[in-house]
Amino acid sequence: MKAGADASTMVAGEAPGVEVDSILSAMSSTTLLACEWTRVLGQVGRFVCTTMAREKLLGAEGGRLESLLEVLPASQSAAEAEELLLQTELLRKCYDSRGGGGSDEIKRCERNLESLGDVSVWLRMIGSLPALPGREGQQSGSQTRGSMTVLDVRETDACVTCIEDACECVRGTEALLLGGGEGRLGSEAFQRMYSMERGAHLKEVEDLVRECRDCVKPGLLYLDSRATQELSQIRDQLRDIETKLRTSLEETAQELFDEGLMPEKQVVFRRDRYCIPVRRGLQGATAALKGSLTLGESKTGQTVYVEPKYCVPMNNKLMKLRAEESKEETKVLKKLTEKIRKKSEHVLRVYEQVVEIDLMLARAKHAVWIGGSRPEFVRQAAGEMAVDLQGVVHPVLLEQALDAVEQATSSATRGDLPGVSPVNISIPGSCKVLTISGPNTGGKTATMKTIALCLHMAKCGLYIRTAPETRPRMAFFQAILADIGDNQSLESNLSTFSSHVTRLRDIVRVVEALDFDGSLVLLDEVGSGTNPTEGAAIAVALLRHLSKWASLTVATTHFSELKQLAGREKKEEWLNASVAFDMDTLRPTYQILLGESGASNAMHIARAIGLDGGILKEAELELSGMQSFDAVDVDEGNISMVYDSLTRQEKKARELAERAKGYMARLRDDIASLQAVAVDDPACADGELGEDFVHEMRSMLAKEEEDFYSSCVACVDQALALYESREWDHSRTDAFLRTIERGVRRRTTELAVAAQVKEVSVEAEADNALWFPKKGDRVKLKRLGGTKATVVGFNKTNQTVTVRKGTITMTCTLGDLSR
Repeated sequence: MKAGADASTMVAGEAPGVEVDSILSAMSSTTLLACEWTRVLGQVGRFVCTTMAREKLLGAEGGRLESLLEVLPASQSAAEAEELLLQTELLRKCYDSRGGGGSDEIKRCERNLESLGDVSVWLRMIGSLPALPGREGQQSGSQTRGSMTVLDVRETDACVTCIEDACECVRGTEALLLGGGEGRLGSEAFQRMYSMERGAHLKEVEDLVRECRDCVKPGLLYLDSRATQELSQIRDQLRDIETKLRTSLEETAQELFDEGLMPEKQVVFRRDRYCIPVRRGLQGATAALKGSLTLGESKTGQTVYVEPKYCVPMNNKLMKLRAEESKEETKVLKKLTEKIRKKSEHVLRVYEQVVEIDLMLARAKHAVWIGGSRPEFVRQAAGEMAVDLQGVVHPVLLEQALDAVEQATSSATRGDLPGVSPVNISIPGSCKVLTISGPNTGGKTATMKTIALCLHMAKCGLYIRTAPETRPRMAFFQAILADIGDNQSLESNLSTFSSHVTRLRDIVRVVEALDFDGSLVLLDEVGSGTNPTEGAAIAVALLRHLSKWASLTVATTHFSELKQLAGREKKEEWLNASVAFDMDTLRPTYQILLGESGASNAMHIARAIGLDGGILKEAELELSGMQSFDAVDVDEGNISMVYDSLTRQEKKARELAERAKGYMARLRDDIASLQAVAVDDPACADGELGEDFVHEMRSMLAKEEEDFYSSCVACVDQALALYESREWDHSRTDAFLRTIERGVRRRTTELAVAAQVKEVSVEAEADNALWFPKKGDRVKLKRLGGTKATVVGFNKTNQTVTVRKGTITMTCTLGDLSR
C-alpha cells in the first residue's frame, strides 16, 4: 500500500470518523445489492433448516445493506476461500446420490437443526437483545436492552431446551465432520469451525445448561426441590403438615358420612385451604363441627364447605409455608434468569455457530441443485486468465430455468436448460481495463453482474454452474466495487450524474487505498448522465487512472472514445469486447467477442421495435448532416483556431458545389444539342461528340475538381497535423473528417451527371478520393466481380489492404477495392 493511503486513515474531505474501510463496506454492500446478490441468498435460503438462518437470509433478501455482508461472509484470502469450497465439496458428496457415505449422519443433523427453537425470543424477554423493530413495549421487559423479565418455570424450561438442543447440534456435527468412524467425514477442512475459542463458548453454555437442569427438569412445571436447601426444607414441612391435615380430615369425614351428615366421604380444597363438604343446616349437628368456618357452598346451595376448628392452625401454617415456597422459587428463577442473561453472549456465539453449520450444509445442497462446479483461484498474471467462465449462466436466470423444469435434484446432470443461453467470459490476467460495447439489451450489464456474482459466490464457498467438464477459474479480488444503476435521491438532492460521480469518487478512494491489493471495479455506462463529450472525457480519464490502481476494471460503454482507447494504450493491458447481436431477430446472442468493438445499432433496433418511420427518416437525415461540435466553451486557442479553419474550408467546398451545379446544367444542354447535331453530321457518324469538346469538358472538370479536392486535402492535413501533435481532441478530428467525406459524396452525385461521356466512372474516383478502409469494413473486390470481403489489416505506407473471404486471406491494392 502506498504511503499515506492506509485503509484505516481518514478520508480527506469527509466528516470526522469516516474511514476508507467504512466506505469499502458501504460500497461492497451497494455493489452486491445492485448485482442481485439477494437473489442468490434466496436460493441458499431454500435449503436451510433453522428459523434463525432463514430469518437472516430473508432479512438480507429484503435489501438490508447491513445484512448483505454478514449472512454469508466472504473470505478474506484465496486460502480461506479454498477451505470453504473444500467444505462444500465434502458435504456435497454426502448429498449427491453418486457420493459416498455419511447421509444418515447428515439426516440426523438436519432433524436436530429443524427441531431447534429460536432462543432469541427468550433473550429479548430478559433484555439481552433489543426488541424487534415495531414491537417495542408489546412484551413486558423487552422495551429496553437493560430491563429484565424473570422467566417462570415453563419459560425457563423452554429457553434451556433451546440452548441444550443448540449444544447438541454443535456436538453432533463436530463428531460428524471432525471425528473418524463409519459415516463420518473426519476432515481438517472443518477445523476452523470448531476452534478453541468456540469450544470455550460451548463449554460455558453447557455449564449453564447443567446449572439450570439442576433446578428445572425437562417437561416439568415446577422447580426441583433440590434447587436450594431452603426450598427443600420448606417443601418437607409442607409435605408433613399436609399429610397430617389430610389424615385428620379424612377421619372426620368418615365419621360424618357414617352419621349421614355428608353427601359423600371426601376432603376438598377451597380458597387454598383443606375442608370437608357438609349438608346445609347440619354444620353444628356434631361436636366435631362446633366452631367450624364456612368457606363456601356448592352451586345448588345444598352443600357447604366447612373447615373444622382444629384444622385452622394447620391450614394457616400451610399458607405461610406456601408463601415462603413461592418466594424461594422466585428467588431461584431470578437467579437462573440472571445466569442466562450473564452468559447470553456465549449462547449467541453458539447459535451463530449453529447458523453457520446450517448455511454450510445449505451451500452443499445448493451445489447439488444447480449442478455446479468447484471454482479455482489462480494468480492474476500474464499467461493466466483473471476470469475464465466457460458456459456460465447468470445465477438468477439459472434459478428461473431450474424452477421451470422442476428438477431441483436431477438438474445436476449438467444438461441444457430451456430458455437459458450460457456465455463464455474470459479476461486475460494481463488485462487491466476491459471495455464492453454493443447494442442496448445485448447483455453488457448482465455480463458484468454475472462476473461479480460468480466471484463473490466463490469467495463465499458456493459452487458455480459452467459448461460440463470445465471449472470456473478466477483471480482472488479482495474488493468488488461497482457503479450500476442511477441511484437518484430526492432526499440527498442527487441527480443521475451526481450519484454516479459520488460512487466513482468513493471507488477511486478505495482502490487507491488498496493499491493493487486485489480490487475489481465494474462500471456500467461510465460517463453517462451528462453532456456526451464531457462524459466521454471523464470516462477516459477515469479509466486511465483506474488502470494504475485497480487490479481489473470492466466498463460498459457506447462512447466511441472508449472503444478507440484500447488501440492507443498498452495492448496487453487494454482490451475491447463486444456483445453479439442478431440483427435479423433483434435478439442478443449473449456471446462475448473479445478484441472487438460493438455498434449500438440504435436506428435498426428502433425501426424493428416499431418507432414511427417518419421520425426515423428525419433522425437519419439529422445524423447524416449533423455537426460533431457541441456548443461548449473551449479555453484552448488552438482548438478554436482549427475549428474556424475547418469551418471556412467546408464553406468553400459548398460554394464550389453550388457553382458546379450551374455549370453542369449548362453542360447538359450543350450535350443534348451536340447529340442532336451528331445524328446528321458525318464527322460524328460513330455517335461521338467530337474530341475538341470532350477535351475541353474534361479540362474544365479537372480544374473544378482540383480546386475542390485541394481544399479538402488542405483541411485534412491541417486537422491531422494537430491531431498527431496531440493539440486537438481526436474525436473532433475524426468527426470533421467524416463531414468532409459526406461533402465528397454529395459532389459525386453532381459529377455523375456531367460524366456521361466518360467511359470510366467518375463516381468511383471521386468517392474513393479520400477513402481508406478500416479494420472490420466490408469492401468489394473488383477483380472478383464485386465479391464482398472483410478488412482484417492495412498498410497506409504502401497503400495495401489485407482482406478475408471465408478462410482465404489476401492482400490487395487500394485500386482493387471499392465500397
